[in-house]
Formats: sequence, structure tokens, C-alpha cells
Amino acid sequence: MLINHDLLRTLVEVGSAPTFAEAARRLRVTPSAVSHQMKALEAQLGVPLFERVGRVARLTTAGQRLVRSLRADFARIDEALEAFASDYSGVRGTLRIGGPGPFSRMWLRPRLVALLRAHDELVLEVRFGVTSVLTRRLLEGEDDLSLLAGPIESPQLEAAHIYTEELIVVASPAYLRRHGRPATVSDFTAQRYMVFDADLAMHAAWWRAAFGRKAPLPPRIVCRITSLDELLALAIEGVGITVLPDYFVKEALANGQVVALGLADAGRKRRPGAKNSVHLAWRKGAVATARLEVVRAALLAP
Repeated sequence: MLINHDLLRTLVEVGSAPTFAEAARRLRVTPSAVSHQMKALEAQLGVPLFERVGRVARLTTAGQRLVRSLRADFARIDEALEAFASDYSGVRGTLRIGGPGPFSRMWLRPRLVALLRAHDELVLEVRFGVTSVLTRRLLEGEDDLSLLAGPIESPQLEAAHIYTEELIVVASPAYLRRHGRPATVSDFTAQRYMVFDADLAMHAAWWRAAFGRKAPLPPRIVCRITSLDELLALAIEGVGITVLPDYFVKEALANGQVVALGLADAGRKRRPGAKNSVHLAWRKGAVATARLEVVRAALLAP
């Protein structure tokens, strides 16, 4: 049954008011307009809604039941519409952020503290992962924002640069005492390396910055592990050499647990150091809810 919902809302107002005139006042229309609407609704329903005694119209018993039911249903509809609208206009609800764990600890954590203190109804879901997984989750809509290291290659993403990390190759003093401090390409090629995952993201970037883009990568990889914490721990134990971001090894360098093997040791003083750009990324065309706009602006603020 196709019924004009405006007529149903008028019926609910009539059922709540003592007279048609009062209902008309609340609806900001004339009493005549209310009367015509109720007659039109009765015609659409095919049953009477009012008992008319002279100039007085009263809801029938069935009409009263309909009004009670409609009042409850419209309340739920109004509540749902208000929640739907506020989801976009208010800084509330859940926003999902992806990022690499160690970088997030250093860069994201203080920004999350400020956001959560400023917005009581905001819920942030933060998940960590490697760049390939973070990119997939962002593209598939599992995350709303993501911190991605390296170039942004997908045309479906927009991004803004937020940080430049320098990649540093490190080894423990104990390892260098056993294996000697490398100084040439041959020396570095012969070393034992621990790398982050199989894509060699940091390892390959440092090597090519040090020795040129065409230089073959060193063959002696003794461990692949998707954890910067474990790479640093293994380096401190003297298992081999690894490449890590500057912010991550700062404390270990200061404590003498590891030593940085700069480009001067490789005889390449004039080559620039290996750097990696980190971006805040989001999907092109993503619905710009208030919470997305506020969180994105906060993360991009200097």
C-alpha cells in the first residue's frame, strides 16, 4: 500500500492535539489544510479514521491504535535519521587508522592523546602492519587513514608527506670485533644481514643509496623478520648487521649498544644518505565525515 508519509505524520500530530486547529497551529498550516489531508488519507487507506458528529471529528478506536503505532515508528525513524546525520556532521563514532607499529609509537601516539582528550565521542581503532598490508586494508575500506612508508603508488589514494626517516645501518661492537668494521663494497657484501621481511624495503634502500642503484644486493641474509624490535635485539646480540630508521635506533646508539656504519665507512662520502618518506594516506573520494576531517587535519598539523 503506497501511502503519502506526510499525511501519516499529519495524522500523528492530529492524534496528539486536542483539536484540528491546534494540530494546524503546530504544523504551521490552516485547519482547512489539515482537514483536507485527513480526508485524503482516509481515501488512500479506504477506511474511516474519524467519527464526525456535527463539526467535531474524533479518531476511531482503530485510528487511535494506528496513531500510537505510527508515533512509535516515526520516533524510531527520526532517531535513526538523526544518528545517521550526526555520524557525518559530528566528531563522534569510530575511525580506523593503520600504521607501522614502531613509527606509530613515536609519531602517532602523542597525536592520538590530543585527539581523544579533545573529542569525548570519538573512537579510534588503530592497527599495525607492514606497508603492503596497510595499503591493501586502506584500499579495501578496512581503514580510513593509514601511515605508509615509501612512495604512494596506487592512483586510488591521496597522501600528504608527514615525516622523513633516515635509514641507518648498524652493528654491535661485539660483531665488529669478530668480523671487522666494513669499509669497502666487498667488505659490506661479505657481512651477515638481518632484514625486515622479504621485500628488503629498508635494506635495499640503504644499500643502493650507499653503493648505487645497480649494485647487487648482498647475498648473506641470515634472518627475515617483520619486527623492528627483533631486528634491533638481534643486532645488539651481535648476530649480524641490520638497517633501521634513525628514530628507532637513537637510544641504542646513545647507549653504545650498536654502532652506525656510515657512508664514510663505505668510501662513499659524497653519496646522500638513504631516506624514506612516510605519508598519511586516504582513499580518493572517501566520504568526508566530520570525524575524518578532524582527525586528518590533526594528524597533518605541524
